Amino acid sequence: MPRPDAALALGLAGLALAAPLGAQACRVPHYRWTEKTDTTLATARPQPAAVSEILATWAPPDLGPRDPCAPRSDRERGVYTLTAWVRRVDRVKADGDWHVELTERADSPSDSCVVVEIPAPQYSPRYAWARAALDSVIGHRRIHKGGVLARPVRASITGAAFFDGQHRRGGRHSDRVDGDHGRCNSSVRALWEIHPVYRVASP
Repeated sequence: MPRPDAALALGLAGLALAAPLGAQACRVPHYRWTEKTDTTLATARPQPAAVSEILATWAPPDLGPRDPCAPRSDRERGVYTLTAWVRRVDRVKADGDWHVELTERADSPSDSCVVVEIPAPQYSPRYAWARAALDSVIGHRRIHKGGVLARPVRASITGAAFFDGQHRRGGRHSDRVDGDHGRCNSSVRALWEIHPVYRVASP
């Protein structure tokens, strides 16, 4: 008859074998944080994209708030360059990212936007360079309360596609959002982001 400690070890091993694949404990400080801060795709060749294209045609993946450690898949493995108008820059997000909202035109409705985010420089010098480049593009434009630019500025933003499913409501297939994605809540497709941003430049 096995000792009690040996029996316990065998029991735990059995539970581990019985658990479904991928059912590992998920410990990250924020939703899909590894994907949000990773630089693996930084040297990939970018494809052009447009805000209107993303909002109209990019199909949402089956991701929601219950997928905090989901790896990148499908479109999220691609790098894109958006040339659009910077409408808002929030530099004080709780997770340390810079939250930037882009629209297709300078006079597009403010909620018809796509979010791009630049992580903190502690994760890579690339993010320090991207932040400095964004500051240079914005220049001396006045920024109102909440980070809204008094005069929008055009910029080219390059980074990896990312679906921020934590703002989806009603399950992985739902078309509802929680309204907490900055001003970019026009549809579930507006949960597509460029995150992380690797490069910023004047067009």
